[in-house]
Parts: sequence; structure tokens; C-alpha cells
Amino acid sequence: MSATAPAPTTGILVLNYHHPEETAQCVASLLAREPASSRILWLENDAAHTSEALEACLAAVAFPWVAVDPDQGPLPPAGTVGVIRCPQNLGYAGGNNVGLRFLHRHGVPYGWVLNNDTLLVAGSSEALVEAAQARPEVGAWGTVILTDHLPQYFGGIVKTRDFALRLATTPEALADPLAFVSGCSLFMPLAIAASVGFLPADYFLYYEDPSFSLRLKQAGYAIAGLWTVTVRHLESLATGRRSPLMEFYSHRNRWFFIERFFPEHLARQQRRIAYTLQKYLLRAKFLAIYVECLAYLEYRRGHLGPTSRSFSRRKR
Repeated sequence: MSATAPAPTTGILVLNYHHPEETAQCVASLLAREPASSRILWLENDAAHTSEALEACLAAVAFPWVAVDPDQGPLPPAGTVGVIRCPQNLGYAGGNNVGLRFLHRHGVPYGWVLNNDTLLVAGSSEALVEAAQARPEVGAWGTVILTDHLPQYFGGIVKTRDFALRLATTPEALADPLAFVSGCSLFMPLAIAASVGFLPADYFLYYEDPSFSLRLKQAGYAIAGLWTVTVRHLESLATGRRSPLMEFYSHRNRWFFIERFFPEHLARQQRRIAYTLQKYLLRAKFLAIYVECLAYLEYRRGHLGPTSRSFSRRKR
């Protein structure tokens, strides 16, 4: 690092899983808005099977990049994207944790996890750093997230009646005790994240973000949101929007989430299964019945992490 270059303040993590072109677009949107104090890391999940597509995409991008060893390598220089290859598919939290731990070891104070199907369209990490420095009691920050299918949101709120997730559409909504910051755009002081074990990786997909926020609250930290930073989100690029794959992981992990954070509600939720299956049967949603039953079966067997079962990524 030159004597005049600012010290790295924020590491931005973009996790790719078989969609390098979209990831490259996300990274380009960051480079267009981010200051020299940011470091951008492209995390390649399942790299043992994506080498050819990854290399072809990187050969075509306009931005400079360098391969980074997550165990021994240095931070990439300002304006250069660091590419970290994770040979296996570690899931959302596991893949991002590789980058979070790398940044933390290098003393970078803040990390920003962004979905690879997002574009930074307003603001930058500078505003998030300023907000975080002004409020050191906050363990996670959300930004405005725009989609084509939903209102703008910052995260969600857990509804204990049925454990559905309602959108938190304003920063004020994140003050709810059961609110969480969306993992789509999740900014955090890395020392705080490290103190709670970073993102909970055993879910593999879905419910990591409410789990992370609730763990922060259990440790005495708040969560908050910022209006001045906005990302646009394509939604569910890796799993498919409302696909059987998405719904399997969401339904299975919801059981583990309830057991861990709301065990007093578990028996009542188990009694709701018959009602749920009856509702699906009356609507002839046989695939939904199949997914719901398999999700509960894997929960009862204690199966977390990636499933060995095959599910479609196409919308039901």
C-alpha cells in the first residue's frame, strides 16, 4: 500500500454460485461508486466445478482482479477485485464467512455482504461506516433493497403465530424485537460479527439472516437501517424464486430456527402441520405437500447443511 492510499475500511463480499456474469455486473456497480478505502472480494462457491466459466467471465471483464488465498494471501489493492475460490459449495453463510474471516484477520473494521444479484444504485459504504461509527452499539446495518416484486425493504420481522417473515420496510421497523437485517445487503462491524461466530453456516441456505440478527440481540447489540444506501435486487438467482428448492430449505430451516430461538412455540407449530397439508390438498398442491413433508422429515432427523435430495429451481 502506498503512503497516500487510505487504510482499508470496508470489505465488500459478493458470493457467486454459477452466475458469474451477474456477479461481474454487481462488482462493476460497486467499483463505480465505492471509495478507495473499500476492498471488494469475489467469493467463488463450488470453484472445483466452475473454473472454466469463471475464467471465461474474468477474461472478459473490464475491471482488474487478482486471485487471493484466503488463508495466507494479502488484501487486494484498492480498485482491484480479489477473487477467492472456495472449492466446495459452502452455502450462503459458509461462503461469506470465508471472506469475513479473511477481512477480520487483516484488521478491516467493517464487512458488507451483498447478494451477487444486486446492483449498488445509490450511496456507498462510506455512509454505512459513518453511521456505524456514530452508533457503536449497532451490530448489523441494512440498506434500502429494491425489487420488481416487493415493496422496498431493509429486512424482515418474524411472526411467531406461524413463523412467516414479514417485510421491514423502514429503518424504524428494525426496532421491533423480532426484526432482522436482510442477508441480501448486510453491513457489520467485523469485531462484533466475530464475537457471535460470524454468520450461522449450518443452515446452508435461508434463515441465516434472522438467526444472525437475533444472536446479535441476545449479545446486547441493536440492528438498524440507512435510507441513503440503495441496492437493486433481482431475487433468488441461485435457487429460483418460489421454487421447490427454495421452499424446501426455507421450510426445513424454519423448524431449526424455531427450535433454537423459540422452543416454547415448537409444539404448537408442529400441530399446525396437519392444517397446512390439508390446505395444500384442497388446492391440489401435491408438490407443496411433498416439499413440506420432506422438509419436516429432514428436520426430525436432524439433517442440517446441504441436502442430498434433488429439487427443481423452477417456480412452482
